[in-house]
Amino acid sequence: MGKPLVVITGATHGIGRALAARFAADGHPLLLIARHAEPLGEELSGDTIRQATVDVTDAAAMHAAIRGAEAAFGPTECLINNAGFIHIGTLEERDPADIGYEVDVLFKGVLNGIHAVLGGMKARRSGTIINITSIGDRTPGPEGEPYHAAKAAVRSLSASLQKGRAADNVRVINVAPGLVRTNIHATMGISFEEYCRRLGNPEFISAEELAEIVFFCWSQPQRICVRDIVVMPTTSDFG
Repeated sequence: MGKPLVVITGATHGIGRALAARFAADGHPLLLIARHAEPLGEELSGDTIRQATVDVTDAAAMHAAIRGAEAAFGPTECLINNAGFIHIGTLEERDPADIGYEVDVLFKGVLNGIHAVLGGMKARRSGTIINITSIGDRTPGPEGEPYHAAKAAVRSLSASLQKGRAADNVRVINVAPGLVRTNIHATMGISFEEYCRRLGNPEFISAEELAEIVFFCWSQPQRICVRDIVVMPTTSDFG
């Protein structure tokens, strides 16, 4: 039998793109979900890689995309909830609708993905849900309050779900990275240089290095669950 299906949200750039490349290199069929379609390159092309242009806040669209991929490749054995962004700004000056959408993506989007796969995993007594949060899920910064609060909620969800589904042999893994070199600064409306300055010009790890760590967690036997892990550069004392 071939490798099982892996579903990744926020999969067209940054951490999600690196995750897709790592799982593709191991021969997994992939469903790559992102709000905007983007060229994925030769390493993410082929009959076993499917791209879906879906907003994770749309539960019906998420279900439809996942059911379609499962019809082609078999049940989802691994779901990686990675989609997200951060807006930095004075909370009282932000548009409430913008804040609401940010929370919807960061928290409800995770719930939508889990809802689409959990029943099947429970029935098969096999499956892994990996939630990519942030060091901010436990050490919030002075800005980006909705982001940090939503990430903390996902960490709590991960722990609660892990306890609730332990008897069903379903793994739930929370991965909290910090200081990963991505384009997150673009959604903050600042340059990478300004982003570094605000953080004190720290060392960063690469998205590919983080993808290797996530893949390691996934590749453990089903009876082993790395429940909660923080990934930071050794030289950083943040968190």
